[in-house]
Amino acid sequence: MEATFQCPYCGVGCGLYIDDSGKIKGDFEHPASKGDLCKKPLYLPKIYEQGRIAKPLFREDKNKPFREISWEEAYTILKERITELSSEELYFYVSGQLLTEESYVINKFVKGFLKTNNIDANSRLCMTSAVSAYKLAFGSDGPPCTYEDIDDADVFLFIGSNASIAHPVLFKRVLKRRRKTDQMVVVTIDPVETETAKKSDLFIQIRAGTDTVFLNSVLYVLHEEGWIDFEFVDKYTEGFEEALEYARKFPPEIASSICDVKQEDIYIVAKLFAQSRKLISFWCQGLNQSVNGVAKNLALINLHLATGRLNSKGCPFSITGQPNAMGGREVGYLTNGLPGYRDVRNEEDRKFMESFWGVEGIKPQPGPTVTEAIDLILEGRIKFLWTVCTNPAVSMPELGKVREALSKVFLVVQDAYWNDTCEFANLILPASQLGEKEGVMTGSDRTITFCQKFREPYGESKPDWLIFTELARRMGAKELFPYGSSKDIFEEFKATTEGRLCDISKLTYEDLPARWGKRWLYEDLKFPTPSGRARFNVAKFEIAQERGTFILLTGRLKNNWHTMTKTGKSPELLRGEIPPYILMNPLDAQELGIEEWDVVRLVSKRGEVDRVVRFANVKRGHIFAPFGYPKEFGQPVNLLLPDRTDPVSKEPDLKYAGVDLIKVACGEKAWKGEL
Repeated sequence: MEATFQCPYCGVGCGLYIDDSGKIKGDFEHPASKGDLCKKPLYLPKIYEQGRIAKPLFREDKNKPFREISWEEAYTILKERITELSSEELYFYVSGQLLTEESYVINKFVKGFLKTNNIDANSRLCMTSAVSAYKLAFGSDGPPCTYEDIDDADVFLFIGSNASIAHPVLFKRVLKRRRKTDQMVVVTIDPVETETAKKSDLFIQIRAGTDTVFLNSVLYVLHEEGWIDFEFVDKYTEGFEEALEYARKFPPEIASSICDVKQEDIYIVAKLFAQSRKLISFWCQGLNQSVNGVAKNLALINLHLATGRLNSKGCPFSITGQPNAMGGREVGYLTNGLPGYRDVRNEEDRKFMESFWGVEGIKPQPGPTVTEAIDLILEGRIKFLWTVCTNPAVSMPELGKVREALSKVFLVVQDAYWNDTCEFANLILPASQLGEKEGVMTGSDRTITFCQKFREPYGESKPDWLIFTELARRMGAKELFPYGSSKDIFEEFKATTEGRLCDISKLTYEDLPARWGKRWLYEDLKFPTPSGRARFNVAKFEIAQERGTFILLTGRLKNNWHTMTKTGKSPELLRGEIPPYILMNPLDAQELGIEEWDVVRLVSKRGEVDRVVRFANVKRGHIFAPFGYPKEFGQPVNLLLPDRTDPVSKEPDLKYAGVDLIKVACGEKAWKGEL
């Protein structure tokens, strides 16, 4: 069956098309990708039935095998477990890979029906620093521009983003722009010479964790050189003097020493902000996943405000990590959110949703974040955990503690595929995969795509929205959950957005793909802040103190996605990415007597992980390890990572851990023959 849908991997939101022969192609009519696509989705048809969960499975004792049960028995178990506990003893952990309708129903079930805000999403691990910064600077979430702005920009700054492999279609659009003009500059700031850096005009190899210092120093230079756009600052912003006062702590001679970069590089970036025609800055997890993540975001946004680089002159563009993290943000699936970009802490927002849903008692305080919930499980205060379409046994930080918590709690795992988290489960629910259901997703530039159904669900699997709807009805909430289709849910959800920044109230499935908001979200330069002005923020520098010979950085693989639940089943995508490896500077390796393809043990105070060594241009004193290898390929690297978080966004510091290296085997014999 022919159908169009959005790619289920990164947040670019590429439009795909599956033809009658089952081949995946790019949808040339899709505005986000215009027919382009990367390698990952090509192999979707081959893995639709590999490693799938066919029926509900249950075991009371985690030391005993699962037994197959009916859906009716599964709902009975869920109803009994949920009703015997208080609402604060329950916790729900969902995913930026769910369809928007599914996230909406789950959020309604938890916050509206169960009356608890104990729900978080794996977006906590990737996007909350960007969301927090956007709200602090502009008053609301959402990228201020769209992909169209790539097509007439002349400067692109990639910082904390290896877009060439993590968001390849977006990066190819940048390169396409370069081919059309000789007046374009691409700059990459990163501790690793990534594929993005190799294709850039300037690569600034920064010391990990010091981005805030570098960006504050750029603001310092802009002021010292008389390059501030004071007309824009005075007319449309507030807080400039306070931000500048802090930035004065980092003149280039001091910042270059902290960041271990050339002073010249700071001046070059400042000059590009001051003198280019249109500058777009792209960032992703390299800024977000940090104990200083929100400050890094704000320091970058400050540069745009200082030089008036919004709309026709530029954009600070946060690249979304997951395919529908934007949709999840629209429905408010984090601990503080409500649909339509509302917040539980806002009384007017709560009252609106209570009236809209016909409920009372939405709690005004955000629930614990997922990392906080792990501690509450270990303390015995959370006794029931339901994970949906995510794999925390591999993706969470400080995995030793996470796995202990997963072993202790009554765990429900709802997923299409068997994954590492299933090994800790009491109850497993088979969910339908993309293509076996319908609904919408929102990509990084606010483009919403309708994903059509083109195959029947595997086994007894059901759409995630239907699982929660059927349970809610059995728990006496039939009127709250009257849905017979995803379209029913979409019609209800879109009504919550009317008059909001993310207004999609007039859209139908038939209108999609379409984008909410104008091309420039703040076209008139009026912002949803109390003053109507954009806000400079003091971007304070903090860095964790870590013991170890090396700073461990983490990031994505080129052809695989997150914890390889789907992509890891494609030999074509695994080629070149197995065995699990680290990237290391050859000079650092030489000092330790390590050769390429040797096996080394990475040791932190949190655990040990073995990896093969590959040489690359990594900053001295740093090593890079792709995250996401499931247990079948060895221990996940997140065993080594801390669970400390940014104080504002509560996003974990996943890109900065101290480790020591021990050589454990000669690589030539241990690995090379298997490559």
